[in-house]
Amino acid sequence: MERYATLIAGLFLMSIGIALSIHAQLGITPISCPPYVLSLGLRPTVGQFTIAMHVCFVLIQVAILRKSFPKLQYMQLVMGFLFGFFIDFSVWLTEWMVPEAYWMRILYVVVGSAILAVGIVFEVTPKVMLIAGEGLMLVLAKLWKKPFGKVKIGFDCSLIAISLVFSLFLFGEIRGVREGTLLSALLVGFFVGKIQPHMAWLGAWLDRHQPVKQADEAGYTVVTIAREFGSGGHEIGEKLAARLGWKFYDRELVNLTVGNSGLSTRYVEAHDQRLTSFQRVWKDIWMDNLMPVDESLSPDDRLFVAQSRVIRHAADEGPCVIVGRCANVILKDRPQTFHLFISADAAFACQRIAAEQHLSSEEAMHEIHRINQLRANHYNYYTQQTWGDPSGYDLCIRSSSLGIEGAVDTIYNLLTTKRP
Repeated sequence: MERYATLIAGLFLMSIGIALSIHAQLGITPISCPPYVLSLGLRPTVGQFTIAMHVCFVLIQVAILRKSFPKLQYMQLVMGFLFGFFIDFSVWLTEWMVPEAYWMRILYVVVGSAILAVGIVFEVTPKVMLIAGEGLMLVLAKLWKKPFGKVKIGFDCSLIAISLVFSLFLFGEIRGVREGTLLSALLVGFFVGKIQPHMAWLGAWLDRHQPVKQADEAGYTVVTIAREFGSGGHEIGEKLAARLGWKFYDRELVNLTVGNSGLSTRYVEAHDQRLTSFQRVWKDIWMDNLMPVDESLSPDDRLFVAQSRVIRHAADEGPCVIVGRCANVILKDRPQTFHLFISADAAFACQRIAAEQHLSSEEAMHEIHRINQLRANHYNYYTQQTWGDPSGYDLCIRSSSLGIEGAVDTIYNLLTTKRP
């Protein structure tokens, strides 16, 4: 019941964001463009047209999937009626909020996009129901075997084009599609990407009744190591595994992932734990990570899903040490698993990288910052947590303080000490 209440709260927040954009009169988010444009020239309200649009979206899904359309997804119709009602109610509730100055109108679009983003996080976090627009995009992504993000781009562009046709037919000029439409299209996904990591508490609250897995008295059987570049995390993990007599996984995961993902070795090696800042912003804008279904995934997302499967399989096969690749989050609910983060001061890391890769100190520092940023982008995007945040690990150590052998000794003694 709490999950459905959260979903409904999300729909209401989304309607508030849409209402603010409507009052700005600079155009609104693409998916609401057709109902909005039609409401400018015809008697039904934007909420009523939204309901009609959602009914059309569901009928298209049924036409494509036919008997394969899940009966539960007919609830999209109920969500559509609620969403339409909420939009009209929110427009009425905020009708006194009509900005006059242009900068205030832009501010309304920005604030409306932010509120809409918060609503989307509330809507998707419960994972109980898709609203009709998302459902149709997901069906099309699976049908065409295209990444969800690319389908969303095409879908949004199509809705804007349809809105322009409606506008020209009704008014002989363009109304309802303006700079605010483009601004909303870019900002909503961006805000979702920024807000979602800070709302992990919502998912934790919804999952609070699920049993928490605890390690038993047999002790730990898996260690995951996240590490800064140049901290010696790979060497520490390798020596720890040898001392424990466990399997060791780091670069070995690349070959295992190739077979699991269907991606080429070159692609996996080039994109392993790497997500540039531009790629992350782009994926945030088009909300690639909100529809985690294999058929709708981009190559980067397929790589992460495949690595996740490989890591879970490796952990199930027997005692092992796993380095990097978000393993602490992938195995967060697995009992007998210990999560480490290894960092180092700049001088220690720089000296190691300069010696290993034959670089100058300046070049080594540049490489350290570059690789750490790529790892942080990858981790933060796919886990919705913060790379290096102590709350995500059981132990954080600085190899520059302990030394490589000292770090291995410390971790080994901790793991092998019998717990009460």
